[in-house]
Amino acid sequence: MSGFRNTVVGSYPRPEKLEDTMKRPVMNQNEVDDYIKWAAKDQADLGLDTITDGEGYRENMYYFYQKRIDGVSFEDMPKVTFGTAGFGIECPRIIGELKNPRFDTARNWKIARDAAPAGVDVKLTVTGPHVLYRFSVNERKDLYPDGQALCRAWANVLRDEIAEAIALGCEHVQFDEPMWTESPEESLWAAEILAELIESLPKKVRIGLHVCGGNPRRKRVYFTKYTDLVEAFKAVPVDELMLEHCTLSYNMLELFDLWDFKGDLALGVIDQRSDELESVEEIRERIKPALDYFPAERLILTSECGFGHVPIEITHAKLKRLVEASKML
Repeated sequence: MSGFRNTVVGSYPRPEKLEDTMKRPVMNQNEVDDYIKWAAKDQADLGLDTITDGEGYRENMYYFYQKRIDGVSFEDMPKVTFGTAGFGIECPRIIGELKNPRFDTARNWKIARDAAPAGVDVKLTVTGPHVLYRFSVNERKDLYPDGQALCRAWANVLRDEIAEAIALGCEHVQFDEPMWTESPEESLWAAEILAELIESLPKKVRIGLHVCGGNPRRKRVYFTKYTDLVEAFKAVPVDELMLEHCTLSYNMLELFDLWDFKGDLALGVIDQRSDELESVEEIRERIKPALDYFPAERLILTSECGFGHVPIEITHAKLKRLVEASKML
């Protein structure tokens, strides 16, 4: 082994301690801009090859989008539970047509791009349409008669803002779809809708896909195996997969016995759910099985999920070790 690329899944902490990282306070535009500039510089200073805008300005990965579009109400939200681990959260209601998105994701990506060194890749991370559908309570069956219709509506409102970021120079887009593991029976049609969105984008763009078992408050809450999602994975044209690995109770690499994936694998070799700091040797051992499936040049080192719920000092320590291992091994 002679060096690996490294990256982050997407979310990064806010520099200050928050009481509840699932419902972060709303930031004004100046605060958002300052946070993104700080997060981009902070990640780059750690030595990461590929970074994001930090996402920490988002209330969470779905509220952020739901608060900034017509047709969604945050009044009288029902609490909805997901998976089998007791995770629940208040979900907004769909009360009208989804239109007039005000996500500013392209603008935020450009701020991060301008703040980062030229040699650092800045990817645009996008919450996938299946996540946004799952965390929405559909009260307009006349507009969106089933889950697929609502999921496709979310995909349609994401498309223009992603295209705007690409027009500004973005060449790397990552979609986050953890809810495939929460509702595997929906994963194939969810993947087909995501594929429609991806295929509408310019071919020059590198497409990544992150699928995990959820990470609310640093807890895994969904337990579907990746091998049970193989048909969904096959349906999505992606250049890079970001998957959990180091804390799973099964061998996730068996997915590639069932699927001849031609892209790159970003392997989760850092456990962001634990405060314990991995050693370089532990990371080496976590990489070894993947080398039976992928050459080193197609492996990227990362954490299993994002650091949005992790204290900043622990985030720094773990990402420094990730960078160290990627250069040493």
